[in-house]
Amino acid sequence: MLKTALLILTMAGGDATRVTLTETESLTDCEATLDVLAQILTEAGTPPIAALCGETALQLTPFVHGTPAEAEIYRYRVELPSAGGYQIVPLAKGETCTPTAADPVIYCARSGQSVLTDG
Repeated sequence: MLKTALLILTMAGGDATRVTLTETESLTDCEATLDVLAQILTEAGTPPIAALCGETALQLTPFVHGTPAEAEIYRYRVELPSAGGYQIVPLAKGETCTPTAADPVIYCARSGQSVLTDG
């Protein structure tokens, strides 16, 4: 089932990209949260690379503020097509990811959030 979620990409230490995915109640709630978080991140000196609302079937554990970089062990490929929206795909251990600026733009990102599975 698709759910509305806020996707945020930021720079982590070095050249690493961090991804967070936060489920919201509605598109309106998502857009309001996006505006606030983008402003907070920008004022903190880490403006988002991308921040957008969209629908996804992927569910991640809740975001925990202050997660240390060494705990960001989960890897994802994030696709941002020019037509809008996003796709976030978990990467298996050892699976490669190649970033690209073509359409779709692909980011290889890490997160402290793991995939939630049914059952």
